[in-house]
Amino acid sequence: MSKHVFCTDLCRERGEPLEGLGDAPQRILMLAWPRGKWRTPRWESVDMSADLTAALHAASQAGLHVALVDKVEAQGSLPTLHALPENVFADFPDEADLIKAIHNYVDGNVFAGRIDTRSTIICCTDSRRDACCARHGFSTYKALVAIADPARFNIVQATHIGGCRFAASLVVMPQRQRYGRMTAGLAPAFLAALERDEIYLPAYKGRSGQPEPAQIAELAAMRWAAERGHTVREVPLSGSIPDHVDEGTELTLFADVFSERLSIRLHAQNFFVQGNCGVVAEGGGQTTLRWCLDAVSTEHPAPH
Repeated sequence: MSKHVFCTDLCRERGEPLEGLGDAPQRILMLAWPRGKWRTPRWESVDMSADLTAALHAASQAGLHVALVDKVEAQGSLPTLHALPENVFADFPDEADLIKAIHNYVDGNVFAGRIDTRSTIICCTDSRRDACCARHGFSTYKALVAIADPARFNIVQATHIGGCRFAASLVVMPQRQRYGRMTAGLAPAFLAALERDEIYLPAYKGRSGQPEPAQIAELAAMRWAAERGHTVREVPLSGSIPDHVDEGTELTLFADVFSERLSIRLHAQNFFVQGNCGVVAEGGGQTTLRWCLDAVSTEHPAPH
C-alpha cells in the first residue's frame, strides 16, 4: 500500500501563501448531526430523511453555507439549528418544523429562537471530505475546547468549510474571520487574541469581501504595526489593482498606519494547486495564479 500524501504538506512544500484567501460565508446554517454519521455530500448523511436532504440541498443551492456540527462529549449537546451571523438557535423536536425553519431562513426569515452572544468558532474536522482536516482539524478543535471559556466561545467541529490544503481551517462568526494552518499549539494565543477582540495575525487569511491583493497588503500592514507594538483593526489602502494579471505582474499598494505611509509590493505567481487529498490521490490539480508579498517599506510621512 502506498503511503498517503497529504495535501497540506504539498501546499507548504510548493510555497503557496495562506494570505489572500480570507473570504468567509455571509450566512451559515449549522445543523447538529453526530460526526460519525457525516457523509459527502453532507445533506446525504446517515439517518437523514429525503425531505431533510432536499431542504439542506436547496439551502446550499441558494448560497447559504450549510454545516453539520458536533461537539466532543464533554462539551454537551448542541441546539438543533443555529443561524449565523444572526446567532439565533433553536431546537426542533418535530422534523417538519425543522424543515420549515430551514426553508424560511433561505427566504430571509430567521426562525424564532434564543440569541447566543458568544463568538462561534467553526473548526473543520471533516475526515469524509479530506484526511488533512482530520489530521490537523480534530487535534486543533480538541485543544481549543480544552482551554476556551465556554461563556465567551461556542466551539464546534464541522463539515467542510473550504481550504483543505490549509488545514486546520477555522471560521469565526459573526466576525467573518477565516483562519488556516491552525495547530493545537497555536490555540492559546489564538483564543487570547479573540478575547481581546483582535485578529490572530499568524493564521489570518485576510478580510472577507476584499480582492486577494488587498487582503494580503492589509495583513502585511497589520503585521508591520504589530511588530512595532501597535494593534490595528483595519488599514485603509490606496493604489490600483489591474484587471488583467499574468504571472510576474507586479503591484504596489499603499497603506497609512499612524504617521507612516507603507509601500507594499506584491507579484503574481503560478502555483500548482491540489485542493484536497482526494485530488492528490487521483493525480489531479490545476495551475492557479496567486498574489505573493514581496516587501513592505516606509515612506515618510503619511499624508493627512
